Amino acid sequence: MSFGNLTGKVAVVTGAAQGMGKAIALGLAQRGADIAICDIKKDELEIACAELKNATGKKVYMQKVDISNEAQVNQFVSDVERQLGKIDILVNNAAIHPLHAIEEISSDEWDKVFAVNIKAHFFFCKAVIPGMRKRKFGRIISISSEAGKNGGTVAAVHYAATKGAVLSFVRNLAQQVGADGITVNAIAPGRIETAMTATATPEQTQKFLDKSIIKRLGSPADIAYAVCYLASEEASFVTAETMAVNGGTLRD
Repeated sequence: MSFGNLTGKVAVVTGAAQGMGKAIALGLAQRGADIAICDIKKDELEIACAELKNATGKKVYMQKVDISNEAQVNQFVSDVERQLGKIDILVNNAAIHPLHAIEEISSDEWDKVFAVNIKAHFFFCKAVIPGMRKRKFGRIISISSEAGKNGGTVAAVHYAATKGAVLSFVRNLAQQVGADGITVNAIAPGRIETAMTATATPEQTQKFLDKSIIKRLGSPADIAYAVCYLASEEASFVTAETMAVNGGTLRD
């Protein structure tokens, strides 16, 4: 058997128009999975969809979705199941990261960050789990962050709080669905080269590199490799776990 072979599987990846989400979708498709991607950025999503199809030859279904809207999430999941037949793998990747000190964070901004970064995980899991239970197979992977463990940067207390919430969400949900062949895990990336981290100052980036054992920023592909393992048959005995992919900046 080929290690990590996902032929015949269908994967949903949120926030897949760019960065880690796009890399994750590519990695899963390269291993044989058909892919459904969503994002709020329609133009970038269309480009990503075309690139994934051309690069892998796999089926790629896309839809613009506001993942903080439960009705839109439910419609997307229903459409994917109709178009691709099922959902075996869910990757909750999409997130936002406003950089504001607590005095500058409005109630609306706080609610939006929680809606996108953790409530959407609840919406998607609730929508896909019935089908996974029926088929007695599922892989749910939620992207957290090193910030969920160590508090992250000085700004963005709401972001850090949501990423900590992801870890507890995963640990609880895993207990509810494990008997049905569904695993639920988190990945906690360190500093990855994406549009989100490009807003960091050179000093902030150097501070990260000083703590790193590997002495480089991570790439989106580094996260994709971890997702592909957790999505595979070979990871069937791994659940309620948080995989750190950070170059050794946080050793716990």
